Amino acid sequence: MGSKVHVAFLWHMHQPWYALPGSGENLLPWTRLRATKDYTDMAAFIGRGEVPVTVNFTPCLTEQLTRYAAGSLSDGYFPATAGEGAVRDLLSGAIPLPVARRGLPVPDLNRLRAAAVTPEGERALWGWFLLSWIGQTVLDGDPSLRDLAQRGRFAHDDLEYLSGVHRRLVGEVLPRYRALAAEGLVELTATPFYHPILPLLLDSQVAHRAQPSDPIPPLAAPDDAREQVLRALAHHEATFGGRPLGMWPAEGAVSTDAAAVFAQAGVRWIATDGAILARSLGRPPHREDLYRPWRFATGRGELTILFRDTYLSNLIGFDYHRWPAADAAEDLVRRLREIGQTWRGDAPPLVLIAMDGENAWDFYERNGQPFLEALYRLVRSSPDLVPTTVSGYLDPRPSVPRTLPDLWPGSWIDADFRTWIGHPQQNAAWSHLARALDAVRSCPDPAARARARDHLLVAEGSDWFWWYGPHHTSAHEPVFDRVFRGHVAAAYGEIGLPIPPDLG
Repeated sequence: MGSKVHVAFLWHMHQPWYALPGSGENLLPWTRLRATKDYTDMAAFIGRGEVPVTVNFTPCLTEQLTRYAAGSLSDGYFPATAGEGAVRDLLSGAIPLPVARRGLPVPDLNRLRAAAVTPEGERALWGWFLLSWIGQTVLDGDPSLRDLAQRGRFAHDDLEYLSGVHRRLVGEVLPRYRALAAEGLVELTATPFYHPILPLLLDSQVAHRAQPSDPIPPLAAPDDAREQVLRALAHHEATFGGRPLGMWPAEGAVSTDAAAVFAQAGVRWIATDGAILARSLGRPPHREDLYRPWRFATGRGELTILFRDTYLSNLIGFDYHRWPAADAAEDLVRRLREIGQTWRGDAPPLVLIAMDGENAWDFYERNGQPFLEALYRLVRSSPDLVPTTVSGYLDPRPSVPRTLPDLWPGSWIDADFRTWIGHPQQNAAWSHLARALDAVRSCPDPAARARARDHLLVAEGSDWFWWYGPHHTSAHEPVFDRVFRGHVAAAYGEIGLPIPPDLG
């Protein structure tokens, strides 16, 4: 039968809240670094590629970008203000210098770090750090940056200049994406505000369906779950000038109750992983199941659910960086065409490729530029492919004919929640949060409750639980632990209660 294949790329941009309560300094620089390199480059590649895509920004990220641009937020990883911890991170590699595959002269990093005991050597370390975290498109377009890289030596004025480039690029990120959206090249979507695992926040016991033998501490905060969604919608509208039609749940985490929260808030569509579709159907999905939107009815309204192609998404995220860029782009386009050649559905297929829009490019040549520009060019020029945003596909098709009978509770990692709950360290954090929620609910002062709730919304973010337990490790786990505990402790302070000894 055959059909043209509609292709929707969804790039998910997220950074957690890195500041302690009441602080204007991020304890880690990742928001700034991803902005100056990856958000900057991704916007440039989209503009050059002229292929419509969907870009998902978490509100806790866009709020940080807004504060950086206003000067009310910074971090201690600028040369003029750095402390011993920042220098130690650069020397140890805990904060890497992505100089390889960037078209720059590649310094010997071991020698560079060893020479940092001298003032000139420390300036060189900072200079390469700042240079390597600037977007490839900016490096290519600024002769003064290339000259600095060729020289490899850095005066104080050079470091000030590079620091200024970082500040400028951070301030340009949100206006660039607003402009791309106005041109019709980007559909902007959002995630619940602080990136919580919404199903667990609604009722942690939902994890038992996928993890029947794991101990799951009790927690239920449905009011907070709704607040995370409603604040995200309002913040997105204030930031970008319009409410998002769709949302990417944090970590693709869904459940029937979470879908109801999205539907009640007026969200038109959400997206998650293909493995969730398989578990929801009770069988491996056919192509005609995976490459189509589904209608899902909740007690609070209906919404549309889309499921990403896990394999194709992971090819970009984890494999294609090992290929020559042109070969990788051609391979993906070939796979997309094959879907259309055998399609037997009643509407054109929609292939959703959804993934992290920032970390993968560290491993690609020139920050992903050759691959992404080749991919966009091939998709745009292929007569049997139709690049689209998610809503761009849905708009001409307001009726979604097939109803999903069940929605399996899980995330885009193994269709369960084990990455965030079930291990003793993770469970201890959930128990800290549950006790704080109970304490705040019992406070008779509504103003104090509201202030405390603001801290608990931060603590409900997924990132803290990601680093607890055995699944992931980072040199900065103590920092994440400090931010989590700091906000939970601040909630107790707002309602006038002592901080529990096991939390401090």
